[in-house]
Amino acid sequence: MISEIDNNYPQQNKILRWLSINKYHFIGWAAFLFYEIIVVGFYTGKFGVLGAYIFHYALNISIFYVHSLLVLRYGLICKKQIIWRIPLFLILEIAVYLFIMYFAYAFINKDTHIINTKEPLIDLPFFLGGIFRAGYFIIFGTAYYFLITFIKERKKTEGLEQQRLNNIIQIAKSENAFLRAQIQPHLLFNTLDFIYQNAKENSPVAAETIIAISAMMRYAVDSKHKEEFIELGDEIDQVENLLNLHQLRANHTLQIRFWYDDEVRSEKIIPMILITLVENIFKHGNLTEQSKPANITVAIHENTFIIETSNAYKINNSVIKRAGTGIENIKKRLEYSYGTSAELKYYFDDNEHFNVKITIKK
Repeated sequence: MISEIDNNYPQQNKILRWLSINKYHFIGWAAFLFYEIIVVGFYTGKFGVLGAYIFHYALNISIFYVHSLLVLRYGLICKKQIIWRIPLFLILEIAVYLFIMYFAYAFINKDTHIINTKEPLIDLPFFLGGIFRAGYFIIFGTAYYFLITFIKERKKTEGLEQQRLNNIIQIAKSENAFLRAQIQPHLLFNTLDFIYQNAKENSPVAAETIIAISAMMRYAVDSKHKEEFIELGDEIDQVENLLNLHQLRANHTLQIRFWYDDEVRSEKIIPMILITLVENIFKHGNLTEQSKPANITVAIHENTFIIETSNAYKINNSVIKRAGTGIENIKKRLEYSYGTSAELKYYFDDNEHFNVKITIKK
């Protein structure tokens, strides 16, 4: 017995929830019916039959919701077809309304008299009265449709405005987080500068290494927050710092050459392209043989920006025959920023040199 009662709770909850959602509809119709039946009845001194009230108001309330929730919804769904959809749907719903009235009085009420004890004369005034009553509730349904549409659009606008405000708040939080995050890099840079000042007299090589690392780290931190395109001269400076750093570590024995035209320094490019190629050379390349030096070339030829690198590979490198993640990352970034105007090619030549060539049409 208890289980049967428990099983009824979900259904009861659905009904109660539905009544709660639509409570204002019930209140509105109750007020309307009270006015039309009680107030008008006392004012005119005439009251109808209960069956007539039930039938007519059930039919009128039905056309109200059919018109506002179905006819206008689907009639206005396509703006180009409104001119014929709305008139057609109006004629159809009024025709159905009149048919139900006619069927109810001509067949159901004729034998049972559950709607009205009197037999109305089914003539032109009968149908004209039905058209007027249907039009009356259709007007109310139209007003209701535009009211709920306005409320929905207003809620949508308020939601978008709230989302915009949330985005502004998130941006402000991100900016604050960025400012807080800047404290640690600045502390590190200041510390490196202090070490450099103390080391430059007693250990010039260590001091030069420290200043190169500091400059590269500062560039890496700042480049994350710059615009999408930077001047290539900034990245060339960091490549020279990187080359200098590795040469200091190897006592200037690395076989690597860097060639570029002065005019390329003012060219705009997405950041971390050239420096990533150079890092790949140090990571995977064999830079110890004088007969096989690595080459880095940056130039402009016939309105095309060109970056080329070439280096021998380490014999024991496990990825000698495939491109690394750095190359693939560069390729995706070039496609995103330049589309078909940029091209990246990489290949091994006969001397087992790994070559990369990037061309960007200006």
